Amino acid sequence: MPVRRRPLLACALAVAAVSAGVANAATTTCNVAASGGFANCLTVTAPTFEQAKAPNSSATPYRFQLTRFSDGARWGWWEWNDTNHHTVLLSLSGAITGQVDNLDTGTQGYTVTLSP
Repeated sequence: MPVRRRPLLACALAVAAVSAGVANAATTTCNVAASGGFANCLTVTAPTFEQAKAPNSSATPYRFQLTRFSDGARWGWWEWNDTNHHTVLLSLSGAITGQVDNLDTGTQGYTVTLSP
């Protein structure tokens, strides 16, 4: 296989893995009040990816992080300013909790997905 096609193949395989994982993923709508700090949304054991999405432009910006409470480990935070699906590939062990921090106003319903 030519060298220039290898990155394309790697990207295609990553997309296929995430697409396959979505079928087994846990998804919830997490209602988060503004200025309340990080709210616990969803816990999954050994997730392979996380995905977060704001419901509308008035729910941006927002931050997302992952926490393993058993030892206090944290990953992130990632901050987003749009309504796109944002996916982060993971390789974590233990019970991992996805958390959202609403940096705008009001209470907003963020979609959070974690795939085992």
